[in-house]
Amino acid sequence: MKLGNLYNLRSFEAFCDSASRQQGFTDAYAGTVLARNLTAIDPRIFEKKFPELALINSGIEADNSGGYARRIQSLRLQDVGGFTTSGDSADNKGKISLAGEDSFLRVIERESHSKWTDSEIREAELQNINLPQRYIQAHNSIYMREIDAIGLTGGIGNEGLLNYSGFDSDTSAAIGTLTPEQMYSAIGDAITTQRNAVNNTPEYSGNRVVTSVAVLNKLQATILNTAGGSMSVLAALRANFPDVEFISSFRASDAGAGGVSTTVVYSNNSEVMKMRIPQPLTIGEIIKLGSFDYQVDSKYRIAGLDVLEDTGGFILTGL
Repeated sequence: MKLGNLYNLRSFEAFCDSASRQQGFTDAYAGTVLARNLTAIDPRIFEKKFPELALINSGIEADNSGGYARRIQSLRLQDVGGFTTSGDSADNKGKISLAGEDSFLRVIERESHSKWTDSEIREAELQNINLPQRYIQAHNSIYMREIDAIGLTGGIGNEGLLNYSGFDSDTSAAIGTLTPEQMYSAIGDAITTQRNAVNNTPEYSGNRVVTSVAVLNKLQATILNTAGGSMSVLAALRANFPDVEFISSFRASDAGAGGVSTTVVYSNNSEVMKMRIPQPLTIGEIIKLGSFDYQVDSKYRIAGLDVLEDTGGFILTGL
């Protein structure tokens, strides 16, 4: 996901400007958000800090279309019909037309705020803590965790990647009961099944697998064939499916019906799915409420995961 699609960067600049105007915030611009907090959102760094936030590394595009609309409508056109053998009558001609498909997602607005006093600022300074910076880091952290949960499991009247009912699905025995060869087959067959369903259409063919932390660790730790070498099951999957990236999420541990684990093969192509965030995280300016009190507000608008092509994913439960 691109940084500009997740944050209203101009609002952060305005926050820094307002912070620099307040007494006790003279170093806010250098250390508040842009230089130290937001820059760290690069996925390669962000994964080390918040490894459980799989949505950031999912490759799914964050889309800011919609603004302040209450619903987002996705449209897709499909060509139908065909040709016929030429004849003398115009009535015998084939017909080609366009069929439209659409879907609707409801947009919700989420908001929060933080308050502090000048005494709390001074106390924090004694501990070398930039209090406004820490509050914005907290807003950012909770924001990222919320969009991760909404994108993977839904919860705002929609479904997420791990429980989307439109995907085809199958069940598997628990990974602890499988042999190394069966582990490989369970994941490999899921990838093959999904790709067969879309006839290897590049845009729809699965290029990501997200599974639980326990399953991914088990695949990494289990040797596929001790007689044939030291390659793990995960290494063999990566070798045979070099275009597929394997990631884990703690949310996959109990995302299935009845709390069973879920593994999803999916294509992150924007023709298949998008993460709808009509208004990214926006931080307000610091407001002086009284002689000694300050407040900052934040908000964002989200509609969740928009799946445009149901064959673009496949769910394996129970693994």
